[in-house]
Amino acid sequence: MVHNYRTTRSQRRNSSNVLFGVIDTLQGENRREVRRLRRRIAELEVEIEERRIHAVEVVTENWQREKRYSRLIVERNRLRAQVDDLENSLSNARAERNN
Repeated sequence: MVHNYRTTRSQRRNSSNVLFGVIDTLQGENRREVRRLRRRIAELEVEIEERRIHAVEVVTENWQREKRYSRLIVERNRLRAQVDDLENSLSNARAERNN
């Protein structure tokens, strides 16, 4: 538990108690450290948000790529079946003509 000891102006001015001077120095350092850490936290939060946005974009792009791939496979299979049907029709027509 951290106690925030306060000194009076006269105590600071007169340096009547060395302990109060040390406490003031430590508390000043702690305040600076807290400000530094808060700035770092804010920077990290910005970076985290940027990375989250990028991750969502990558996932979306991958999903769209997979969907396009699936559509291409379906279209290829449909066209192959159509070609097979046309080849069978040609073979049947030739066979009938030859008979």
